[in-house]
Amino acid sequence: MKKRLFLYITIIVSAGFICFFGMSVYVAHTSNLSIAKNTVIETANIYARLYSGSADLAEFVKTNADTRVTVVSSDGKVLADSRPVNIDSLDSHLSRPEIQAAANGAPETSIRYSETLGVDLIYYALKAESENGYVFIRTAFPVAKIDAYLSQALPLLVLSMLAVVFLCFLLIRSMTNRALAPLYSIEEKLRVLSKGEYKADPIASSYEEIDKITSEIDEIAYVLQGSIDALREEKTKLDYVMGNIGDGLFVVDEDSEIVLINSVALSIFGAAPDLSRKSLGYLTYDKAIVEKIKGCINDGEDALFEYAKNGRIFLTTVKRLPNTKLAMVVLSDVTENRENAKRREDFFANASHELKTPLTAIKGFNELMAINNKDDGINKYIDSISRETDRMLMLIGNMLKLSELENSEVTNPVDVSIAKTVNEAYDNLLPAITSKSIAFELVGDATVSAEPEHVYELVKNIIENAVRYNNQGGKVSVVIESSKSKASITVHDDGIGISQEEQSRVFERFYRIEKSRSVRNGGTGLGLAIVKHICALYDWQLSLKSKLGVGTEVKVQFYGK
Repeated sequence: MKKRLFLYITIIVSAGFICFFGMSVYVAHTSNLSIAKNTVIETANIYARLYSGSADLAEFVKTNADTRVTVVSSDGKVLADSRPVNIDSLDSHLSRPEIQAAANGAPETSIRYSETLGVDLIYYALKAESENGYVFIRTAFPVAKIDAYLSQALPLLVLSMLAVVFLCFLLIRSMTNRALAPLYSIEEKLRVLSKGEYKADPIASSYEEIDKITSEIDEIAYVLQGSIDALREEKTKLDYVMGNIGDGLFVVDEDSEIVLINSVALSIFGAAPDLSRKSLGYLTYDKAIVEKIKGCINDGEDALFEYAKNGRIFLTTVKRLPNTKLAMVVLSDVTENRENAKRREDFFANASHELKTPLTAIKGFNELMAINNKDDGINKYIDSISRETDRMLMLIGNMLKLSELENSEVTNPVDVSIAKTVNEAYDNLLPAITSKSIAFELVGDATVSAEPEHVYELVKNIIENAVRYNNQGGKVSVVIESSKSKASITVHDDGIGISQEEQSRVFERFYRIEKSRSVRNGGTGLGLAIVKHICALYDWQLSLKSKLGVGTEVKVQFYGK
């Protein structure tokens, strides 16, 4: 900028001096020309007044000055000339412009080339009366003589101009340095600020505008410095969290470059450190991870799946960060959880099987006791044993069903009528419905593709809960809806309802609302857990709405049929 500004100013000043010098020369030349014309006119007037017909013309026209004097007769013949010329060889001068102008009574100067003398002359002529008529007194002055003194002074003028230009050159350079010095300081301020190391250092200059700019830069810098410090603090916190979080985490942009990664993720993939801004290929080529990341960035599709690496199982979550083209991948090591869950499932199934056999035997012996008992005093004990045995067998049966669901896959799906399944569940639950005088209502029908026993267990457990936790004389309504791509069943009751705090836990196994009442009603705490596992098996959507003291609504959204 300095060189360009200096060059521009120098060119402008130099051009100004050259123009000024040229105009000065032109004005001087024009002024000298005007003076010369006046001199020629004055000389002609003097000679015209001095002319007399009896004068010796040769002596009359003599002059030592640069002015040329010529006497021309009325018929155009040259009678005398102050220059040493052969007047007899000269042609008629009546056609000369200055002679014609004088003859017409309107004398004027004329500049033209003299073939006699070979130079440009300024001519002027007047009529001079004589006894025999009149003659023309013509005077002339060489044009070259006009600028003779100017030509002599021109080298000095040029040197003076060059000296002035040089002084201006030095002055411009000094002023440019002074003018740009604050700007260099501003540049240094901005450079330091870009590194986040700004410190206020007021710049004093002789330019009010620059002082105002630097003052505004300082104000902006204070704000930016605060933001930079805040960002540094946040980065420190982020680095601390990233370094101490137990899960592997990395972020990928739309160009499949790693934006952020922590040490746990590097350890999981066995990658070298410092992969920031490098391709995802430096970390992994796993097809599932790469495709899920692309789908997340391009289509906004979040993903949750398991990824096995080096004998470990990682629950992998892929999410797109809001309002960005960045995908965040979190890998949580669930190996021990999966192993513990498998051990629990095995124990759950084995214990259920082991308990079912003695309980069946107890039930059989209790029934024999009831048949052979002749003492009415112990009937209540026999009935209590029978009731508790049935509850334990139902609990074990539900535990076995839950265990089977956790380890099963859909193998033989068929078209199942939901309304027909509801009626079968109704028949099974009719004693409980009748005992509470509950009004039961069924509306609609739809077909779903699934294993019939799964649909039955789902429907039966939802309706059974609606009956069990209903009030005496309550109502249970079942609404089945169907469309081209999906179907749904909604079971609504006007029973005791579920508090907001408990709604998130009712699908956990063995969790029961009002446990003492659940025991009295025969609840095991596994019904809704079975429903949840069946929905998960088929990717059906399960939802619950409830209000304490008003009632509960459970809805299952079926897909695929």
